[in-house]
Order: sequence, then structure tokens, then C-alpha cells
Amino acid sequence: MMLAGTIWQRELVEFAQRRRALVIKLGFPLLVALPLVISGAPTIYAAMALTMLITIVGALGSGAVLTRERQSGLTLRYRTLPVTPGRLLIERLSTSALIDFFQLTPVLLVVAVRHPSAFGWWPALLLSVAAVLLIGNLLGAVASTLSDSPGEVMLYVIIPLLPLLYLSGVFTPLEPPILLVVSRLLPFSYLYEALLGALGGQPNLLPWETVLGGFGFLVGAIGLTGRFGRRVLESD
Repeated sequence: MMLAGTIWQRELVEFAQRRRALVIKLGFPLLVALPLVISGAPTIYAAMALTMLITIVGALGSGAVLTRERQSGLTLRYRTLPVTPGRLLIERLSTSALIDFFQLTPVLLVVAVRHPSAFGWWPALLLSVAAVLLIGNLLGAVASTLSDSPGEVMLYVIIPLLPLLYLSGVFTPLEPPILLVVSRLLPFSYLYEALLGALGGQPNLLPWETVLGGFGFLVGAIGLTGRFGRRVLESD
């Protein structure tokens, strides 16, 4: 059996060894997405549901896992590693976001096969998915410091996410100018617009605008994760 020498190696080895959990993690998003993508559901509803799915996959998983790691004492052992808390958290959450991305790959492939003519939206979609997954993992990590109960941590994640998704224009179109400007300051709006484009809908942004938004939030998420390293890993 492979021995993990770094945090990201440990995460990937653990993920690969849990075969049953691997099948469930790959199957659950696909079961949710298939009826939306192949049934001809209205594009706005499919994009809304997929945006919520991608957001929740990133946030809930990291919150529950980091809560259990804190309870087991693993977080304390992280502090003995010869790296800064910021770098450690970036490595930890980036690996978790990569696993989440792999979990969502079947969903993205279904969208690509169903709407091959929308290939121009794929750079924007991939960047936006990566940014939202990393931001979701960071939100879950911060929420894990608020309670020792995984159930309560999930509530702390869901409660702010719902209004943020609303302000991003995911549930209903926003009236300009104030709410529209607010939506452009949130990463979920770019993911929603990219999904609309990839599903053959009529997004309000151009592909290059969504690419810039997704890339900007991805870079910002990496920097913000580094800033929260001490807060998350040394909160006990």
C-alpha cells in the first residue's frame, strides 16, 4: 500500500481506497444531474439546480471532514508539520476541491455530450466550477471551527449559502443596478452564467467576461485560504 508523504497524497490515497464511498460520491451528483440535462428541462432550472449542487458538494464535504479531524486530534498533528498554517490549509483544501471536481466530472461530461455546440463556454465553466469548489471548501473549513457537531456545521454552511445564491441571481433575475452589481461580486453568479451558456441557454454575460470572473475568484480564493490558515487550524 502506498504511504502518503504529504497532505495531498494522504487525501488522494484515502479517497482511492474507500471504494464504496468513491462509487457513491461519483454516482450521487450524476443521479441528480441526469434528469435535468437529458430530459429537456428548462435551461434556467437546470442551471439553477446544478449551481446549487456544485456549491453544496464543495462546502458540506469539507465542513464535516474537518470537524471529524478536529475531534480525532488530527488537526493538532497538522501543527507539528514544518509549514505555515496558510500553506497547509491551501494544500488541504485544494486537494479536497480537486477530489470534488473529480466527483463532478461525470456531470460535466454529460453536459458536454448533450450540448456539444456550446464548447465556447467550457473554459468559463471549468474555471467557475474550480473557484466555487475552493470557496465552498473554505466556507466549510471556517464553519468547522464553530461547532464540534458535523450536523451543526452543515447548518452553518447552508444558512449563509442560500441568501448568497439568491443575491447571485440563481433563483430569480435581479433588478439593476444595485442587486446586479452585488451579483457580480459573488462567484456563484459566474458559475450560473457559465452553466446557462454550456446548457445552450441565454446568459447575460459573454464567455470572456465569465472567464475573467471565474479566474479572478479562483485566484482570490487561493489567497483567502492562505489568510484563514491560522484561524482554521489553530482555533482550538
